[in-house]
Amino acid sequence: MVKLPKEMQKKEKSKPTRPQATKKREGQQFASRQMRRRMQQQGIDMEPINATRVIIEGPENTLVIDQPEVVLMKQMGQEIYQIIGDAEEYSAGEVQIGDTEEGEREDAIVESEAKTVITENDIMLVAAQANVDKEEANAALIDSEGDIAKAILFLKNKP
Repeated sequence: MVKLPKEMQKKEKSKPTRPQATKKREGQQFASRQMRRRMQQQGIDMEPINATRVIIEGPENTLVIDQPEVVLMKQMGQEIYQIIGDAEEYSAGEVQIGDTEEGEREDAIVESEAKTVITENDIMLVAAQANVDKEEANAALIDSEGDIAKAILFLKNKP
């Protein structure tokens, strides 16, 4: 085996053994144009759908997504719906979708009569932030239906 000169030996050792990851610039997002081109090459058609609400019903619960981003992808005769958004989960009987007397479709969410639970920690937090005693904090929480921020603001702005 032939031994290399010292200059060449150092260069050989300094080479990376595998390719290094390139750093992304801040604010750089996934190249959606490049993704669309690749998907078109594979025969996938994408089209956005203008939707205001998506409801997914299951046997035990219902998911309601307000202001979703919906994309329809078609590939080989199949349709794939991609939904992006924050979902609110309801039990099976809470969401009702029905027709009104005029025949137009109305989506109504029926809230269950669940009593808000006010914990001791909530009362102590409101009392400490508003500099009041626990009884006043509890009363403010009951008036604000358990909303901590509303109770604190009410107590701080109270004359």
